[in-house]
Amino acid sequence: MAVRAGLAFSSVLFFFMVLIGCGGSGGGTSGPINGPFSNSSLTGSYAFSFTGVNQFGLLAVVGSFQANGSGAITGGSVDVNSGNGIFQNQSVTGSYNVHNNGQGSATITASAGTFDIDFVIISSGHALIIRFDNNSTASGSIDLQSSSAFSLSSLAGSLVFNISGNDAGGNAEAATGVFTVDASGNVNSGVQDTNDHGLVTTNVALIPAAAAMSNPASGRGTLTITAGSTLNFVYYVVDSTHLKLLEVDLSPVLSGDAFRQTSTAISGSFAFTVGGVSTGGPFAAGGILNTDGAGNVLNTSMEDSNNGGTISQNVALSGTYSVAGNGRGTMVLNAGAINYAIYPSAGGVQALEIDPSTVASGAAFQQSGPFSNSSIQGNYGLNFTGVTSTNEIDSDAQFSADGAGHVSGAADFNDGGTLSPNLSLTGTYSIAANGRGTGTLQSSLGTQNVIFYTVSNSRVLFIDVDGGLVATGLMQHQ
Repeated sequence: MAVRAGLAFSSVLFFFMVLIGCGGSGGGTSGPINGPFSNSSLTGSYAFSFTGVNQFGLLAVVGSFQANGSGAITGGSVDVNSGNGIFQNQSVTGSYNVHNNGQGSATITASAGTFDIDFVIISSGHALIIRFDNNSTASGSIDLQSSSAFSLSSLAGSLVFNISGNDAGGNAEAATGVFTVDASGNVNSGVQDTNDHGLVTTNVALIPAAAAMSNPASGRGTLTITAGSTLNFVYYVVDSTHLKLLEVDLSPVLSGDAFRQTSTAISGSFAFTVGGVSTGGPFAAGGILNTDGAGNVLNTSMEDSNNGGTISQNVALSGTYSVAGNGRGTMVLNAGAINYAIYPSAGGVQALEIDPSTVASGAAFQQSGPFSNSSIQGNYGLNFTGVTSTNEIDSDAQFSADGAGHVSGAADFNDGGTLSPNLSLTGTYSIAANGRGTGTLQSSLGTQNVIFYTVSNSRVLFIDVDGGLVATGLMQHQ
């Protein structure tokens, strides 16, 4: 892996969350229309989040909605932070329509505006979404809420957070850390790592604060974290292991997730992707990490990267790692060329690059291999988010994989507000025993060359390795 030096790119950070605007009724339907889905597949209270861009700059949204199972959104709330202002706790209504392959569309209406989205349902509890609007684009997810977790007592304990966005100057900023909260909402301890456009601060202790976390009686709460500066958030509960976060300060504008801290041990093989900004512009990387459980990243590990259109493939990795008792760890790769702060959690090992040259964050997930082409078989939902030389581009899709290296389905694309709904999608793939694979995704917009990192037969990560598109993505089995 080459040293990533000379960070000098100020732009939208594309990481991997989703949502955007109008034309949601154009959701794809030309894929394998043989699934078990219908409007009743969305029934109950759901938390949603997405990040992207609109005509005012960075857009970050988090909220919840109640779906009645018959196509109506009967209530909920939304919080928005964009260049157009901060809008908090606004009531929402709307409608949605689900095709039987799991693709669908929804309109969510609040006084701050109307959000038209396309989505693909993975299960009754989870969907991948993009905003589908001529003025904005974004990516994110929808998750069924567990009302049993709508209390501070359910959330008490240690939570790992991973947030990203822009600083006051519009430059990339990301942070990850851990905090411990008690059943009264007091933040008692924690640490944080931050990379603000190459200005790195590591292992900064959080200042304990009384009543820093409000009670989420309706599934929504507020959170204040202080580590040098004070960050104010709203959060929406998915369950006792997962929160969706949105900062509601004018700057920085950060959003992401918090996950329950579980075991701090790291052992075995992991698939990972990270995204952000580095030398030459937008940056995405992915790979396989093989660890021995004793602090060593084995030399059978590898990484691929797309650094502003400059592609590096199958670069050998090795190094060391350690995790302290509070759950914060570090990983040093290739003799100090690449350094990460790492935090094991229920949502994977959360990672932030802590080099001045690169602002990139993501997660690593434990693999369950060995793998082959037959590991990818059945119906899947897909989402990716990335940037071209001029625009952010977001897409969701539904496809069928035959287990022999071929896929077919349908995709929706939002390329900086240019909408391409319901495009026929085909592709190929080849998966090695370690879970790394290569493939193509083809539509009338062209051919994407991608590299896959298989976590299991139900989750596959990928990055794009074309010169004109830098993107990270996810496939999940329906």
